[in-house]
Amino acid sequence: MTAAFFPALVVVALFGVRVIGARVGWLRAILISWLGLASAGFLLFGIGRAESSPPVSIAVVIVGLVAMVAWTAVFDLIAPSRRSPNRRAELNPATALRRAISRTGRRAALAVLAARFGLGRYARRHAPGPSGAATGAALRETLQRAGGVYVKLGQFLSTRPDLVSADIADELRSLQQSVGPVPFDAVCAVLAEDFADRGDPDELFAELHAEPAAAASIAQVHRGVTPDGQAVAVKVQRPEIAERIRRDLDILVRTTERLETRTRWAADLGLAVTARAFAHSVEGELDFTAEARNLRLLATAVEAHRRVVVPQPVDHLTRRRVLVMEWVDGEPITAAARHLEPADRTDLAGTLLCCTLDQILTAGTFHADPHPGNILLTSDGRVALIDCGAVGALDRRQRHALRTTLAAVASQDPAQLAVAVRRITTPSRSIDQARLERALGGLLVEHLRPGATPGVELVASLMGQMRVFGLAIDPAIAGALRALATLQSTLQTLDPAFDLVREATTHARHATLNPLRQAGADDSPRAQLEALLPEVLPTVATLPRRLDRIVETLERDELSVGVHLFPTDDDRRVAGRVASQLTIAVVPAALGVIGALLVLAANPQLGTGTGRVIQAVGLSCVGVALLVLFSTLVNALRSLRER
Repeated sequence: MTAAFFPALVVVALFGVRVIGARVGWLRAILISWLGLASAGFLLFGIGRAESSPPVSIAVVIVGLVAMVAWTAVFDLIAPSRRSPNRRAELNPATALRRAISRTGRRAALAVLAARFGLGRYARRHAPGPSGAATGAALRETLQRAGGVYVKLGQFLSTRPDLVSADIADELRSLQQSVGPVPFDAVCAVLAEDFADRGDPDELFAELHAEPAAAASIAQVHRGVTPDGQAVAVKVQRPEIAERIRRDLDILVRTTERLETRTRWAADLGLAVTARAFAHSVEGELDFTAEARNLRLLATAVEAHRRVVVPQPVDHLTRRRVLVMEWVDGEPITAAARHLEPADRTDLAGTLLCCTLDQILTAGTFHADPHPGNILLTSDGRVALIDCGAVGALDRRQRHALRTTLAAVASQDPAQLAVAVRRITTPSRSIDQARLERALGGLLVEHLRPGATPGVELVASLMGQMRVFGLAIDPAIAGALRALATLQSTLQTLDPAFDLVREATTHARHATLNPLRQAGADDSPRAQLEALLPEVLPTVATLPRRLDRIVETLERDELSVGVHLFPTDDDRRVAGRVASQLTIAVVPAALGVIGALLVLAANPQLGTGTGRVIQAVGLSCVGVALLVLFSTLVNALRSLRER
């Protein structure tokens, strides 16, 4: 048995947990497999045979699998595990082991870092949501020290007041990531690997400057010249950065999923969905062939604006880690604007905002990261949009919902704004519509009262109210609002008096089929009708389909009326908690009773092999029941401590 034990352990660890359908991590699978085999060994010890006959071996396998199921349930009760949807299948065991060790070490380092700055308390059950300047400072320091993609995460969260409080967002805005350039030899090595099918990489370019023109966390840009004399920008990905980013994103997604299963605040915010959207966006930046497509899409989206240009890729010189595109002579717009007259600055700010709003509200394809470094002003006065790794996309429904939201802000109608907000969000709990309208009304009064200068703070306050009411915003629309918030800093640099909200709502009014009347306009029936049309038309458009469904249901005699015994989320949570506690208490108690009965039934036959098998099975049932009851007690005490 000793010689066969370790091979059996490996076999069970690799296949056993998967066969019984348990979705757990590898470390937990190995532990559960070992415990299952230990239970089988206990059975062999119970029947007192060194060499088992085939019938006993079959019994060992069956009891071992049953024990594995029981141990899986025990571990799931103590610490629920959920398989991450973005986990990739590892075909090479050596690669899988190396990546698992790297991921485990990185996860441990991040856990220690979070605990060091006091963030671990927010992972406890019944923990309140993070808030306050002190928490923001701790989170900023943690993300800064974690580095890499976590700095990007902090910058992302600083523009998402629907996810974090205003105090935390203010702290995260100071996050900066400074990276040194990659040696030119490493750049040449990447070029050689990606263009191995093209022969000598020195023949790809007539000239390639060794000094980078720009360096960022994912890639750096060198100026070059193609053999036909075209000036190009050569964007080369940093070596091995993709694997590190994917590892950190995998940890991030798993952590948010675990937080959602443990804490109410994370579930209300839909944190895992947001993390997956963020991970998808960052992973998209690692594929430069996708960025080449983004450049072409964005060029189409801005073609109506003759003053705005997007450099186009050189397709035959573009690979997954190398992007070659037209070189644009210019300087960052905030630096170039110092030489402009005030009127030209205002005109430039209007051009930028109008172009961005057309991308978002009309084309549905927009530059998702329009910070000042990604906007250049050329010598002939044109605006160039560069670094298009992050490009957002909105479908027709999302564009209409966003236009409706901006139009509701323009009309200062809290009821219409409440309806518009519900269309771009997903509620995590029951919403008091009247209370939501009062909160939004107060927000509009605060930011749009006479003498006030609304800006991106209005958008931030609106997203903050979504967080208060447990409304998880559509990730695509959140990306559009984030792009506007990022653009605001550029607009304020160009013209401190530029009114983003007024210009945006005016643009939305013109983008809508029937224009909204502005606040203060006449109250004629026609003006009131025009104000209501954007709100009424979507509902009217869906009425034929809804009526058709109702008629079909009546014809099939399938019309039913639902009655909710637990109408609110709180009622359902309480009922679910009581039911789960009763189930957890009853099932192990029944298992313990069955085990005790089996032990009693085996007493008269202890001298036989059958009696010893029955006794071993009974003792196993009693042991599993005690473990489950013990874990239930531990969870109950933990819940009392965290309240």
